[in-house]
Amino acid sequence: MKRSIDIAKFDELDETWVQTGRLWTRCVFIGAPNNPNSPLGVAIKAAPDAGDLVAGKRSFGTTTMTVILSGTVMHDGKWMSQGDIYMAPPNEMNGDLLFGPEGAVMFIMFDCRSGIIPTFADPDDQARFDASMRADVEDVAAGKYEKTVALLPPREHHTKGRAIVFETVEAVAKYRAETGTDW
Repeated sequence: MKRSIDIAKFDELDETWVQTGRLWTRCVFIGAPNNPNSPLGVAIKAAPDAGDLVAGKRSFGTTTMTVILSGTVMHDGKWMSQGDIYMAPPNEMNGDLLFGPEGAVMFIMFDCRSGIIPTFADPDDQARFDASMRADVEDVAAGKYEKTVALLPPREHHTKGRAIVFETVEAVAKYRAETGTDW
């Protein structure tokens, strides 16, 4: 069976995108349909206020290549901007993300879709993924169907000690008191 042509627009959100928290996700299926060994692309669009309200470090069971299409993203402590690429071998823990103030669009290529099920370093991130996303991601990884699924569960808190933008001096004082940060 031959795949039809698919035009994916990463600057326009439509019904092909799935929203979780401050992120929108769109899967781009490549290669033989419903084949767990086919590659898969995943676009992730972060809202301007996404910050790091997204699951932290994780690994995937396949080689990944992440490219920043717009905006800025701090990836494992290094700022990346449009055109920057990050390659990761299978099962390497990485990807502590902080989205810049303008938001961002990133695209992750997976060598084979059977490896898209993430393992998170943080047990709370893993629990949120397992409870709300795992079943659908496993079905896509197994080739049962081709539909967009989210891979990164949202968080309700920022990573302590990380630079966060505040609107008031009071908000800064509260954050410093809660985290013990002395800046």
